[in-house]
Amino acid sequence: MTKKNITKKELESMLEEEKRKVEDLEKKLKEENEKNKSYWDRILRMQADFENYQKNMEKNMKEYEKLLNERIIKDLLEDLENIERAMNDAIKKDKALYESLKIIHDHFLSTMQKYGLEIIDSVGKKFDPYLHEAIVVEDGDKENIVVEEFARGYMLNGKVIRPSRVKVVRKR
Repeated sequence: MTKKNITKKELESMLEEEKRKVEDLEKKLKEENEKNKSYWDRILRMQADFENYQKNMEKNMKEYEKLLNERIIKDLLEDLENIERAMNDAIKKDKALYESLKIIHDHFLSTMQKYGLEIIDSVGKKFDPYLHEAIVVEDGDKENIVVEEFARGYMLNGKVIRPSRVKVVRKR
C-alpha cells in the first residue's frame, strides 16, 4: 500500500468538502424534522377533530333519543289518561276492575317516570305561565293561586311538554 502525500491545501479542500456535506446533511435533517413536526401537528389536530366529532355525535344521539322519547311519551299520555278515566268509572261500579286498572296505571306511570316524566303539581300553587295555562280566571281573596285543575300538566326531563289547564283566583 502506497502512501500518497497530501498537501495542506488539498487537506483543507477535502475538509471543506466534508464540512459542506455535513452542512447539507444537517440542512436536510432540519427540513425532515420540520416536515415530521408538521405531520405530527396534523395528526394531533386530526385526532382532536375526530374526538370532537365523536363527542358531537354522542351528544346528537342523546338529543335525538330525548326527542324521540318525548314524542312517544306525549302519545302515551292519552293512554294514561284513558286508564285514569276508566278507573274513575270503575270505582263506582266494579271494585275488582278498579284495582286491576290501578295496578296497570301505577306500573304504566312508574315506567314513564323512569324515562323522566313528571306530573306538574298545580292546585294550591302560585300560577306560573310556564307551567300553567289559565282557562278560567275569577276574583277572590288570593293573588294568582291555582284553585282547580281541568287537565293535568306534565314535564319531561325538566321541560314542560304539556302545561296544566287550570282555574286561577286573582285578588279583586
